[in-house]
Amino acid sequence: MDEDRFDAVARRVSDGTPGGPAYRVGRRGLKMVEELASRGVAEATMAKALRMGKDAFRAAKRRDPAVQEAIDRGRAVEHDKLVGVLHDLAMAGQYVPAMFLLKARHGYREGEQFGANVNVNIDTGGVLVVPNRMTMEQFLEAQRQAGLYGSPIRPGAVERIPGQHAIEGVADPEIGRGD
Repeated sequence: MDEDRFDAVARRVSDGTPGGPAYRVGRRGLKMVEELASRGVAEATMAKALRMGKDAFRAAKRRDPAVQEAIDRGRAVEHDKLVGVLHDLAMAGQYVPAMFLLKARHGYREGEQFGANVNVNIDTGGVLVVPNRMTMEQFLEAQRQAGLYGSPIRPGAVERIPGQHAIEGVADPEIGRGD
């Protein structure tokens, strides 16, 4: 806090800018803001405690970096208290706070193993999964060249049984029915 700051909570001062006088927060006001922030109070409530409107408080915060610093110091105190409570609960054997702290503070993620070379094979039950970067034809050709797909070049082609003139029970392509 600067030494030339007045001792009151807040007061309106004329700073020579258009729009008339504006609020300035004093030493006691900064202490009050820090205390309220440490208790998790919303900024609208801080403004009310300083006897100014929300917009006037936001403007004072923009003009005076000491106001934002007081809020940040108070939020840091609140943060440390909350982490302490969670830590105490975790050390007492409650697993939910312990899991939260591991995830939030130490980067744990569910389902991930750090440093593991993961190779996942999923049996899709006959569903062909094609990567987004390829067309169906490109994918099948790549599979064919890798020796993983032994189908004819045209995947829609029907191979007729030698000696058979027509395939029974196939839908008529003109009408889409198997009449």
